[in-house]
Amino acid sequence: MAILLLSACGGGSAPAVPAQHRQESLTFRHDTLPQRDYILFMPASATDQAPLLVFLHGCTQSAEDALLGTGFNQLAVEMGFVVAYPDQKNPNDLPPGEAWLDAHLNDGNGADCWSSGQPTSIVRDSGEAGTLAGITREIIARPDLNIDPQRVYIMGFSGGGFMTSVMAATYPDLYAAAGIVAGCSYMACTDLGGIMAYQAMGEYAVRMPVILFHGSADEIIPYPLGRDALQQWLATNDWIDNGQTDASLPYTPAAIRQFYSDAASPPDAPPAGTANTDSACLYYPNSPCLGGTAGWQDYPHTIEYYGDAEGCLLAEFWTLHGLTHNFPAGNREGSFTDPLGPDIKRAAMAFFLAQTSGQCVNVTEPFVPDVEME
Repeated sequence: MAILLLSACGGGSAPAVPAQHRQESLTFRHDTLPQRDYILFMPASATDQAPLLVFLHGCTQSAEDALLGTGFNQLAVEMGFVVAYPDQKNPNDLPPGEAWLDAHLNDGNGADCWSSGQPTSIVRDSGEAGTLAGITREIIARPDLNIDPQRVYIMGFSGGGFMTSVMAATYPDLYAAAGIVAGCSYMACTDLGGIMAYQAMGEYAVRMPVILFHGSADEIIPYPLGRDALQQWLATNDWIDNGQTDASLPYTPAAIRQFYSDAASPPDAPPAGTANTDSACLYYPNSPCLGGTAGWQDYPHTIEYYGDAEGCLLAEFWTLHGLTHNFPAGNREGSFTDPLGPDIKRAAMAFFLAQTSGQCVNVTEPFVPDVEME
């Protein structure tokens, strides 16, 4: 397999991947579905029956950008899971004129967005939803990885968050839990009642735990859309438990925790030549980083905990007060990142693993991952 060496956004090169960590650039090929490149990262710490996280980048981003910006590789080394980063772009190493390429050349909504609103891509075994499921199954089937099929998770940022809702709705048998960062509800923000996601699940309908993160100052995907996503997934899970929407699970949080930020010096200014060097936080012009200019160490945040009909933790909704359209605790080598926390990738993995531990996490005893947030 080829080893992929990544270039950092804005120039320079990423550090070489240590020999004990494998990072492969692959292409999922299928006769009828769109074919997509993806990056697979496999740390030496990922032992037998390792968890798998599939992370979807946002619009104008790429798999490389998501890898650099989120820091999931470093967390994977620490925690021992495998990460896959699908790329929305069509592979560029295929000959022109092939029937599938002609049919799917314009997949997506432009700007490398996933096709989360296109009818052919938001149903099972069709379009990009089928492609992403194919990538996931291809990784699970690799004997050299020995992935635990019961611990496979899907997560995405922005447009990738939109597509995460699609994947959780169309493949609830494949993904055990979902994480949505600055996203919205199924069907490109239109399934406010949760019924369409439930119908998309069909015979595979099963309890779908979700953790959602949204900045209150998001200027691209407004905060109310994040709350719509929460209500959609609560409603969808309400449909799932007994085939009707009858408030059999609560739509209000069982517990709420508030975390405050202590004022501190802003992070170090970026090196000379980096965009927006006049500010210690505005590394890129695509979205401001308000917390750094306010002198915060991290963003104040509110966590709401929602339970299922049995009183077990089913959903978390994180409001990050003051965060704009960025991935928090991110690496400035990636776009749409904010260096200030909290560390939502660690929180997401803790939530995912808790959901597949076989134990009920009591929603009346707020679940806080082993991460410094206070």
